[in-house]
Amino acid sequence: MASFWRQLYAEKLAPQEAYPGDAVNDGKAAMATVGPWAVSAYKDSVDIGVAPVPTADGKSPEDTYSFSDEKSAAMFSACRNRATAWDLLKFATSAQQDGKFLEATGQMPMRENLTARYPDYFQRKPVYQAFARQAEHVVEVPNVPGSVDVWQAFRDEWTKSVVFGEEPTGTALRRASAKISKLLDEYGDPA
Repeated sequence: MASFWRQLYAEKLAPQEAYPGDAVNDGKAAMATVGPWAVSAYKDSVDIGVAPVPTADGKSPEDTYSFSDEKSAAMFSACRNRATAWDLLKFATSAQQDGKFLEATGQMPMRENLTARYPDYFQRKPVYQAFARQAEHVVEVPNVPGSVDVWQAFRDEWTKSVVFGEEPTGTALRRASAKISKLLDEYGDPA
């Protein structure tokens, strides 16, 4: 996978640095890795289409998983009106309210079978169907002690080797693995 992405960066098929604006609207990029927010962001300026992110081995979207960006709600045990708070949480996270959320924002609720659950919406707005299908293939970011440091260690080596090609990817990713192992030992690997 690293060599695949290294090739994309080397051939300038993916931007190496963050563009200080909107690269698509400014005509600096023909494509971007985006979420459903992009549909409304580009609706008046760019005729967009949606396609899955390419994989090194051509794996189908049905077999490809990405991290969700799920948000959570919590009710604290110190809450004085727990029954009322619980009723509010159940209402706010109901399938009906998720449909209203989808309608208002275009963001995908974390529910199974979105296109079947909200068929009218996806029939009226077919460009969102790809995002709904991908929402069926998400995993959560591993929650481990020191995860910020772990991800930063990986990101530093990935950026140096894969994005900018400053050294062989294998060398950098082995170093990242060693750094991550050390961090997990320091923080207490939960596994």
